[in-house]
This record gives sequence, structure tokens and C-alpha cells, in this order.
Amino acid sequence: MLRFARRFAACLAPLRESRCASCATPVPLQAPDTPFGATLCPSCAAALARRTAGYCTRCGNLFAQADAPPAPCGNCLAAPRPWNRFFFHGAYQGLLRDLILRFKNGHELALGNLLGRLLAAHPDIPGPPDTVSPYDAIVPMPLHPRRLRERGFNQALEAALPLAAKCGAPVMPQLLGRTGYTRPQAGLSLNERKANVRGLFAAKGAAGMRLLLADDIATTCASLESAADALLRAGASSVDVAVIARTPEARTLSP
Repeated sequence: MLRFARRFAACLAPLRESRCASCATPVPLQAPDTPFGATLCPSCAAALARRTAGYCTRCGNLFAQADAPPAPCGNCLAAPRPWNRFFFHGAYQGLLRDLILRFKNGHELALGNLLGRLLAAHPDIPGPPDTVSPYDAIVPMPLHPRRLRERGFNQALEAALPLAAKCGAPVMPQLLGRTGYTRPQAGLSLNERKANVRGLFAAKGAAGMRLLLADDIATTCASLESAADALLRAGASSVDVAVIARTPEARTLSP
């Protein structure tokens, strides 16, 4: 009888728990109602806590003083960004970086939904039922068709879906497109990145719209600036930006 009870309990175990998407540790299905749900164990969830201090409110770059109040950095004060508000979840390092790489390069699409929910849980991103949506559309950063064929999916679109659900606004990738194929931004200097994406985006049908531009990672924000400029030239009334992670610059800034 005891042996039967143990076997029966073992059969029921998968119904009571799942596995952490990061470390495969068992996670009870009755996990608290968080952006992670039963997807991450408490340890990994803690490692993915949202960055709440020590960053620029205009571009998300990290300050040398990690507990400094969020404030615009000197670069953004000297050269204002084309967007109104900038939202991000955390720094592109540690576990957050690992999950993004597994999502993009390992094609673990379930992680894309998790990462998108992390971003959508940002308390400063408003949406129904608490308030009327401030956005007319969520616009994912586009991939060139060649890169889309290579990867098989647009990571920014995956991140945009939970944002759309929270904000009560449709995802409209047709508003923004790429005009050409560029070499990857990784490894380029700031000036090279800006030159690489200058005039790269074209927008249409955005007249009078309040838009939230979504992407997975912001490094120098050069691509985001070029895309936001294109949307504003197409008549958008405002553009905000939301990214999952912000790459720390080699030289940390001061507020």
C-alpha cells in the first residue's frame, strides 16, 4: 500500500509543480501572482528584479552610484532624445542577459513571452483598467526581411505582445519598416552605430498617433533614436520607448 501511495504521489507531482525556465528547479503551480507566475523559482525571480535606482530616466544608462535617484544623465540633458518616456526592466547582464540570449539565439520562444511580461509589469507603464490607454499602438522595432528569415521571428514583436495586452492598444508593425540591410551593431563604436542606422527606418500611417516603440535591448539607443525620428516625421504626436534590457556603457555616467 505504501509503495502504491508513493507511485501515485509521483504521478501527481507534475500536476502540482512546473520547472523553472532558467535553472529547472521545481516550482509549485500555486506560485504567487507575479510576472513570473510558476515560470521561475524564487531564486531566479529575485535575480530578475527590476532596476529601480541608479539609472538615467531618459535613456536607461546606469550610473556609477547604483542607489542614486533616477534622473536624466548629462548626455541626455545635452542632447535631448526624440521620445518622451523611456521604460526598461533591467541591465543587460547576469540572468537577464542569459535569458535574452536563449530566447534570441536558442529560439526558446516561451522565454520571449516571459521577458515581455517582465517589461509589461513595469509600474510606470499605464494601461486599462486603471486608466485609459495613453497609446494608440505598440510598434515593435522591425527586422530586415533577410534577418527575419534567418532568425525565424522578430524578438521585438514577441516583447510587444504583453505590452499590448497591458496597455489595451494594438500591435501595429506595419507603421515602421527598414529601408535597407545593415551590418550588426555589435562591436561598433557609438559614431559607427549612428552612421550605420542613419535613415534606416521609414514610417507611414502614424499621423496623430501616440506610440510605444518596443525592443529587446538598447545599447547606445542609436537604432531607437532613428526609429523614433522616423515615426515623428510620419506625423506621430508622441513616441515612448520600452525595452527589456539596457546594455551598460563601458564608462558609467553620473546624473
